[in-house]
Amino acid sequence: MLMIEMIQWWYLRGWKMFLVRLKDRVKNTVDFFSISLLVRDLFAPFRQISAGETRVPSLSAKLSVFFDKLLSRLIGAIIRLFLLIIGTILIILECVMGVILTVLWPLAPFGVILCIVLSVMQVSF
Repeated sequence: MLMIEMIQWWYLRGWKMFLVRLKDRVKNTVDFFSISLLVRDLFAPFRQISAGETRVPSLSAKLSVFFDKLLSRLIGAIIRLFLLIIGTILIILECVMGVILTVLWPLAPFGVILCIVLSVMQVSF
């Protein structure tokens, strides 16, 4: 009876719980990196730092403000691009590992049986 309940749990409820947790893990990773927000704000100033406008009408003051804003946006783009790449790689790895583990899930109980058989046969690695 215990063995039947274990098999029912492993192949029905346990597998479903595993898939729900996997989906939640991927969803949390996507939310953590906020890929859509990073793409939307790719060229926004870094940490919303902005040089502001100059009250002096000179060309050098206007150029200074322009290059300050440009530098702030460039730093923001570099940091956001780095986060986009890392986040995308982690999400892909998590999905690939999820697929592999989902395929291996029904085979895991047979691994225990295989280990018992190999130990009885005194096979060592």
